[in-house]
Amino acid sequence: MSRLARKLAGTLLLGRKARVDVFRMVADLLDAGFSLERALEIAARAAKDQGQRGRAQLLGAWRKALLEDRFADAVAGSLPASEAMIFHAYGRVDAAVLFAAAARVAEMRERQIAAVWKALAMPMVLALGLVLMLWAAGGHFIPVIESVSPPEQWGSGARLFRSVSVWLNANTLAFGATLLGLVAAVTAAMVAWTGPGRTVLDKIAPFSLYRTLTGSAFLFVTMEFLAAGIDVNDRTFEALKRAASPYARHRIAAIQGHMARGVGLGRSMVMAGHGFPDPSLVPVVAALDGAPGWERKLARFVERWVGRSDELLRARAALLNGTLLIVAALVMGSGIDAMFSILEQAARY
Repeated sequence: MSRLARKLAGTLLLGRKARVDVFRMVADLLDAGFSLERALEIAARAAKDQGQRGRAQLLGAWRKALLEDRFADAVAGSLPASEAMIFHAYGRVDAAVLFAAAARVAEMRERQIAAVWKALAMPMVLALGLVLMLWAAGGHFIPVIESVSPPEQWGSGARLFRSVSVWLNANTLAFGATLLGLVAAVTAAMVAWTGPGRTVLDKIAPFSLYRTLTGSAFLFVTMEFLAAGIDVNDRTFEALKRAASPYARHRIAAIQGHMARGVGLGRSMVMAGHGFPDPSLVPVVAALDGAPGWERKLARFVERWVGRSDELLRARAALLNGTLLIVAALVMGSGIDAMFSILEQAARY
């Protein structure tokens, strides 16, 4: 099974809220003195008793991987990148710390993603409603009106409305495939493209949203590592990159390259020039870097920033939100105007 397939299967079998519950359960069992093997066995049995057989099988696979000395890769391979980063530190720190940290990262991501969806929900619903309206008009309303009023007598707006709605009704599958292809292309570009122009695109949604989501996860995981006593060095960065997306891997590698030359974490972020992990974070990390107790001070700042990151994400989604609403309003207004024009022409016959 490919890496992508394993991650998709893991996400389906263990949703975000379920992962938080499992991570916290295992962390509590470890803190209570159980071995990791026994903790995973108990978690799998609890899932099976609740009828979650798929979840129980996944936890059983983790336990098997532990016995085969490939635990980190097996767990990371079935989790989203932000949480998978944590488990690549397995063997360098107590497992209970890793599971507790993974739960915190999962909760952070849930709040952030929920904020983005909440900001975009209304314009997306409007856009879907407009598409359905055009499709229905092309298949039902327009043919009826054409039977009593020739399209040649309609105004330009009405003729455009007719052309769009009739085409959409006749080419529904082609429109759907094109739309899905566009979404897939943008998603692939966000996740993988690091070439010329990406730094500029990172300033606008949805690319800016992806940068904030991946960047905050990277910095939050880094803070968890520091809190667990793991130095931020080449080995740490290699562990972070193993689970990261191509985009995040490129950005992390740029920071790693400067640190390898003896530059501090914050200054390396500045010198990389990507605004990663986030433009609002980089100057503060650079200012705190090297100060007495900077890890503790930076951890407090990052924790507060993460607590407010849902507001930041909503603000950055505002432009995309507003653009979608304006387009929806224009299309709706044009459609209403066209319908009145068509009905006015029909009334003359």
